[in-house]
Amino acid sequence: MFADNEAQLNRSKMFTLQLATRTKAEIFTELVVFLLVGLIGVCGNFLVLLVISLTPSLRTISNFYVASLSAMELLLSLSLWIFIPEVVLKGKWTFGDALCQFLGFITAMLATGSIYSMALIAINRYFLMVKSNLHRKYFTKRNAYISIAVSWILAGNFPVSYMFLGNKFKFHPGKGVCIFDVTKLNLVHAFLTGFFNIQLPYLIISCCYFKIYQRVKEHNALLRHSGGGNGSGSGISAKEIKVTKLLFAIVLSYTICWTPFYVIDLAGVFLGQYFAPRLVYVFYSIVIGSTTAISPIIYGVFNRELKGEIVKLSKSKCCCFCNKFKVGVPVTTSNRRP
Repeated sequence: MFADNEAQLNRSKMFTLQLATRTKAEIFTELVVFLLVGLIGVCGNFLVLLVISLTPSLRTISNFYVASLSAMELLLSLSLWIFIPEVVLKGKWTFGDALCQFLGFITAMLATGSIYSMALIAINRYFLMVKSNLHRKYFTKRNAYISIAVSWILAGNFPVSYMFLGNKFKFHPGKGVCIFDVTKLNLVHAFLTGFFNIQLPYLIISCCYFKIYQRVKEHNALLRHSGGGNGSGSGISAKEIKVTKLLFAIVLSYTICWTPFYVIDLAGVFLGQYFAPRLVYVFYSIVIGSTTAISPIIYGVFNRELKGEIVKLSKSKCCCFCNKFKVGVPVTTSNRRP
């Protein structure tokens, strides 16, 4: 927006040269890290979606929103990690401009959608924990499906408006992905999309979890006052408190991982698309990619019910595999008893 165009062009050429002339050790290290993060993101989110879809007890309203977040993360993982290894190995973008535009659009949409999904999760938890008398009224399956569909549609507001203003997504040789050019953003567009896609959702998330924290604090005080009973009269179960803590941990982890993205791109608006050393942008891509692996790790490992179903599914698949290849004497008409 404010950077010198000629200087940015020179730094772009320098980054392109650095990407093409890395040592074998650098290529190997980057490839291993990207593949590891991508594998966790793809497999983890796929498992979460599979287990929720196959387990009737897990098909709750709350888990519908978790599944929506996992679906976005799965697609984001695939859009990033199918192509980044090729870029790392060959040291350049080889897939053409059309695919670059498509991936830039999808990546921006899914990243925005993930924040919207976390806002929906927070709102659902708020009504479940604080306004439980209204939760069943408003959070029906139909309303859950509608709100999820709306969040997916609205997630496209940034890439659509970005391209509508005549901008294109560009391959960034430091980040290794096709992404929006921060120097092409105008102040009004940057402010509006930043407010509706970042500040407003995070404000909603913060308010919801703060109210939940206050409610849980009151619940614990009531338990102490009543002599440590089960607190069933307070309307909050220990299970729901634990799930809420896990979901808040996911939000906190997301915030930590996305902070470098906001800081670097905000600085890029004023200093240029290539103001930092290449390693900073490599770190940028790794941290953003790590967001796709956060929720399946936290929710899949620490949610006892989901973890139990994942273990059951794994055992059943292993048993089927072992039985299929089990060595034994086949039963035929010649050795079957009459």
